[in-house]
Amino acid sequence: MKLNLPLFFGNGGKKRKEDLAYRITEISIKLKDQQDKLDEAMRRLKERDRELFDKAVRSQMNGETARATIYAQEISDIRKMMKTMYTAYLAIEKVRLKLDTVQELQGVSLVLLPVAKILGDLKEHIRGLAPEVAIALDSITSSVNSIAVETGAAVPDRTLTPALDEQARKILDEAQRTAEAKVKEMLPDLQLPHPPANVDLPSPPTSKETNKFKNRITEKDILNIIASHGNVLDINFISRQFGMDKEEVMSLLKTMAEKGLIALEE
Repeated sequence: MKLNLPLFFGNGGKKRKEDLAYRITEISIKLKDQQDKLDEAMRRLKERDRELFDKAVRSQMNGETARATIYAQEISDIRKMMKTMYTAYLAIEKVRLKLDTVQELQGVSLVLLPVAKILGDLKEHIRGLAPEVAIALDSITSSVNSIAVETGAAVPDRTLTPALDEQARKILDEAQRTAEAKVKEMLPDLQLPHPPANVDLPSPPTSKETNKFKNRITEKDILNIIASHGNVLDINFISRQFGMDKEEVMSLLKTMAEKGLIALEE
């Protein structure tokens, strides 16, 4: 395996070195901005997790198993999102540490090649949850590749490619394991208390129980479900979970729209 590590010393070498240091620092700052965005998103998700967890506990203790199940599923989805975001946060931190190791132009290739690979993989990893961050990472990757072209690191030896892929995978895997442990540590266990023994658990609701479940879903429940699904409501989901006809769900939604609580799109 052979790497071309171009030297830029002599005439103009000092200026090139200073320019490289500035651009590397600029990239690191942009990456920190993306970490801040991910951190804020995780903070909001954590607050939402606590809110839903409390509701799930209350619903389960009151024997409202169907509603508690909905909350529990939402909590599970939120925690998956948090793990993905925290994985990205940690991977970006690894990239920034790698960039900080660039002291001399001779070592640029050894750093930029894995950095570009990691950022490219990370962009796809986070695209569905944080599109704004993914777009920023794409731009940052372009900047890294631009520097790689100028320093001669853009086209590695073919024998180096598997090693780069393996290095990127290891960093992302390590970040994922750490993220899973951290999320588990900072959030309460999903084990919910059992409902009172004298409460019958409806699963699934029979036709006789349908009206009882209809009365259990409120406008506030609808708003909570909409908020936790990115302002989108699946009518089929509500119909199944609460034993309601789709027409009844639509009737409730229209009533809420008339009150100005939601906006229905044709």
